[in-house]
Amino acid sequence: MLPEEEINSVSDDLFLLVLNLSSRIFNPSAMFKGLPIPPSHTKVLFRLAKIGPCPVSQLANDLIISRPNMTPIIDKLIAEGYADRYDNPNDRRIIMVKLTEKACTLLHDIENKAKSLFMEKLSSLDDKDLTKLKNIVPELNNIILKIK
Repeated sequence: MLPEEEINSVSDDLFLLVLNLSSRIFNPSAMFKGLPIPPSHTKVLFRLAKIGPCPVSQLANDLIISRPNMTPIIDKLIAEGYADRYDNPNDRRIIMVKLTEKACTLLHDIENKAKSLFMEKLSSLDDKDLTKLKNIVPELNNIILKIK
């Protein structure tokens, strides 16, 4: 294992990376501007897209939202046609939530908008930097996915 000062240095670099990404590449305000639902609701949809149908309590835990606060979010998503609620067939006490086709379409639109914004930002780089980024990003993603 690396010495603590080197781990601290990596931590510092990651912190700067997050700040730079949010200020130069990924602007959440621009990304979620004009959406029919608030960003907090969109996070729930993205989480459901990643893990699939799941209990409301798991969503609340995963997103660090209290269960009482999660209920109105789920209710709004259902009312707007972005999610469906159903009983777990193995335990009817557990309420499950899943995405609808409307939610999948919205998430696809958000992804396309994000990619378009990224393309616009990346167009300012020269070929050498783009090639470096093309090689670094997948490797960085693979490493980050190992973090628990």
